Amino acid sequence: MKILINALSGNGDALMFSPSLRLLKEKLPDAEIDMLVMFRSVMEMFEKNPFLNNIHFIDFLKQSKFTSLSRIRKLKKNNYDFSINVYPSNRLEYNIVNAFLGAGKKIAHHYLHTELSRAEFINDVLIDEIKDRHNVLQNLDLIKSIVQVKDEDAGPLEIFVSEEDKKKADLWINENNSDRRMIAGFHPGSSVLKNHIHKRWDKKKYAELGNRLIKDYNAKILLFGNEFELNEELKNMMNGQAVIASTSNYMDSIARMKHCNLFVSNDTAFMHSAAALKIPVVAIFAYTNFKELYPWKTQYRIVRKELECSPCFYNSPEPAECIWKGEEEFKCMKLIETDEVYNACKELISEMK
Repeated sequence: MKILINALSGNGDALMFSPSLRLLKEKLPDAEIDMLVMFRSVMEMFEKNPFLNNIHFIDFLKQSKFTSLSRIRKLKKNNYDFSINVYPSNRLEYNIVNAFLGAGKKIAHHYLHTELSRAEFINDVLIDEIKDRHNVLQNLDLIKSIVQVKDEDAGPLEIFVSEEDKKKADLWINENNSDRRMIAGFHPGSSVLKNHIHKRWDKKKYAELGNRLIKDYNAKILLFGNEFELNEELKNMMNGQAVIASTSNYMDSIARMKHCNLFVSNDTAFMHSAAALKIPVVAIFAYTNFKELYPWKTQYRIVRKELECSPCFYNSPEPAECIWKGEEEFKCMKLIETDEVYNACKELISEMK
């Protein structure tokens, strides 16, 4: 049997398929399971995954449509029995790719917020999206049409780090935390696609939080993410006591992140990556649905504001918008104070002892 996993969205969404990937391989040990990605960082994240046979990288965003189509035609020759659009993939383009791959059965979701123009109907098996169901379990629903699994079978998120990356990270940590202080990782950024820059908690509050953790716990602060200018600002606001930990390679970040004792993040792929590494996470949520996206199978605290209007963002190609305007726009994030996040950190730190 041949199965192709279409993980065409970002790292966080792809990572939340990892429990289903393990189950597929356990239930079908002789199956050939491949993955199609369009972001290099997703390819880097899955390169060492033992449950995959091949990873195919097609740069749909930067290369010509003709080149992309020729690559898809080449993949089609593998004669896959199943192709699966990883949840969420609520876009016309993802359904078209799934159709062109020509698998025996094409599996995807039927979304609560969709349109006929997204062409869900060109898939063979449509799984109903369920509101407030975690993304890991939405992905599990996709594979239930291939193998018999139950919700309780879903294990943790998984990232496999190479020995070489571990060794490089160990050397880096020894250089940057030679006095063995408690390490708190921060990801203050977010994607800017679909207006998601508004997922970001205020950088001044991040700096205030970092300075309090340094003062009260003698913490070393590591700054993650490819928002290098933002991280440089934060480093300066913490009197140079924070260290920029990310490089252009996602697995450098992950290998270094493994050394964190605590992770504070907006709702991003780095938050889910910390969960995969079993790091206690303080997750700061605004308009996205924490019930569907909370850190999976690790210790965590959610910090958010319970407003009548939130969560208001659902899985669709539409950008995030706010019903409030002016100073109150995206107040679901703006109203979160440093004390709230600090107290969540304090709770998790007390549980470590």
